Amino acid sequence: MSVREHAPRGELHLGSPEWLAPEASAVRTGVDTAVIEAPSSGQARPARRRIGPRLVIAIDAVGVAVGLLLGAAAVHLHWGVGVENGASRLGLFSLVFLPLFLVSFGAYGLYDRQRRRVFATSFPDLVRLAHALVAGAAGSLVLSHLLHRDFASVPRLSLTGVVLLTLPCTVTVLTTRVVAGAILATRGVVRSRVVILGSGVVASGIARRLGAFDDIQLLGLVDEEGAEQGRPVLQPIRRLGALSDLSRLCAELDVDRVVVAFSATAAPELADLLRDLPPSVQISVVPRFFDLVTWRSQLDELHGMPVMDVAPPLARPWHRGMKRALDIAVALSTVIIGLPVWLVVAIAVKVSSPGPVLFTQARMGRRAQPFQIYKFRTMRTDADLEKEALIAANEVDGPLFKIRDDPRITKVGRFLRRTSLDEFPQLINVLKGDMSLVGPRPFVLAEAGLIEGWATRRFDVKPGMTGLWQVSGRNDLPYEELRRLDYAYVASWSLWWDLRILWQTPACIVRRRGAY
Repeated sequence: MSVREHAPRGELHLGSPEWLAPEASAVRTGVDTAVIEAPSSGQARPARRRIGPRLVIAIDAVGVAVGLLLGAAAVHLHWGVGVENGASRLGLFSLVFLPLFLVSFGAYGLYDRQRRRVFATSFPDLVRLAHALVAGAAGSLVLSHLLHRDFASVPRLSLTGVVLLTLPCTVTVLTTRVVAGAILATRGVVRSRVVILGSGVVASGIARRLGAFDDIQLLGLVDEEGAEQGRPVLQPIRRLGALSDLSRLCAELDVDRVVVAFSATAAPELADLLRDLPPSVQISVVPRFFDLVTWRSQLDELHGMPVMDVAPPLARPWHRGMKRALDIAVALSTVIIGLPVWLVVAIAVKVSSPGPVLFTQARMGRRAQPFQIYKFRTMRTDADLEKEALIAANEVDGPLFKIRDDPRITKVGRFLRRTSLDEFPQLINVLKGDMSLVGPRPFVLAEAGLIEGWATRRFDVKPGMTGLWQVSGRNDLPYEELRRLDYAYVASWSLWWDLRILWQTPACIVRRRGAY
């Protein structure tokens, strides 16, 4: 979907070989190109609808309602369990409790946190969501007794009944949020219109990350003229104006968020500009040492001055034991459940091209020890012999070798790669203990031999089927970014971080961004 907005004359499209025409300026986000035109009044108005608080509340209302109805069905299956009378009417009366849950969500700050977060993900809110559901269930228990006292026809819930009634809401609320977000994103509905403050490599990296999400509309960047000239710009992005124009641009372009990267402007002057922004504009600041700071880092206070700690890894033996238990449980259950799919894929690989079904290759594992990785074969059997002739066509930097339209890939293999089905035999590696569900990407021996310095910390842990690199852009990210992400994961590992990456992986597979 294209978006229209006025473009001031003389804007420079950083990284582009030509100047942008003032009549039709392109905002390149890595996903699509948005063309913007000003209305006659001179005020730009957003052509793409946004996911506002009311819509989020409506989505949650649907999720809670579905959960309550499913819970009522569970009570009906166990006639009389948890309800003293009127079990047949519980399904209708359960919807009376719906406002209690929505109020509870608001009281726990779930809607405020959604607004403050850049990306639409409910994983960081799981604990708050659980508490809000418990509070809503407790309110439902009390309300049912109060209503039953005045209206005998209203079912009176017991503790068992309220648990059965509200437990499905945990799944339905999360499901409706994910499904509704995906549907709205495909229809061009955005959560946030973003402007980047700064330029250069950091701003380019932020633009690349934001471009991976359809519900983020990246408008451009603001910085002083020529502030970052001479530095490489990896992501083409339109320059909207100077820092002095920031407040006006936020009002005219209806900006939701300003992401502060690095600017050559003095900190006091920059802080004054940010203080002058409209209260509706959220501000996200990239830490100066963002290579060391992770989501587990915490903001602390040192005699009135905010400081950010660098979270250490949780690598005690019992932590590793929990990680191993998670690996075995998930891998074993996935193998059993996905066995029919495995058989279909194996037949498709065998029929589509001559050769074995599984592809094995030596990869570098933990403590720099090699192991044999398993994958469904996606290339012709003589692919290694053809690699030398294709070196010049390599599309990624560093020691990695990737080609988007690799001629060695079979038709079935291309589908398997796009859907990541070729990776599923690695569950065997997980069960054997060579790999983990989450960890750094397992490099081939030749590529791993070129890694040196602090980047070798990646060998402190087992390689993973998915990881921070995979959920952040995969092959669309440069090699330097891959090294940084692997270091960040190893240096600040936690089991909760593993769960968060696993949570994000299915959505990344569906988007298929960077998969080739």
